[in-house]
Amino acid sequence: MDKTFGSGFSSLEEYKDVNAITFKENNGERVHRIENIPGKQASLKILRAVTLDSGVLSKSEAEQGLILFGDYVADEQASPNAHPNIRLLLDTIEHNLKWDISVEK
Repeated sequence: MDKTFGSGFSSLEEYKDVNAITFKENNGERVHRIENIPGKQASLKILRAVTLDSGVLSKSEAEQGLILFGDYVADEQASPNAHPNIRLLLDTIEHNLKWDISVEK
């Protein structure tokens, strides 16, 4: 089955001026980084879009991100860690995490 992104994905900005996004958990113990490279550009596009207004990744932003990832969420749930950026969102919701965002241009 071909996987598709969720409704609204195609209207998201490309963020060509962003080199990477770094997520640092509030307690500083964990860091997650997404570079603007082939194979990661859709994740960067989604995660930048859902965190643009708030500057953080928390439950509400993670829920929005999962909607945009569409069919890929079920793929991650069936094969954990196949999509680490979706896993970030699922873990954020499950453990009520909050991540500070820094954008590298």
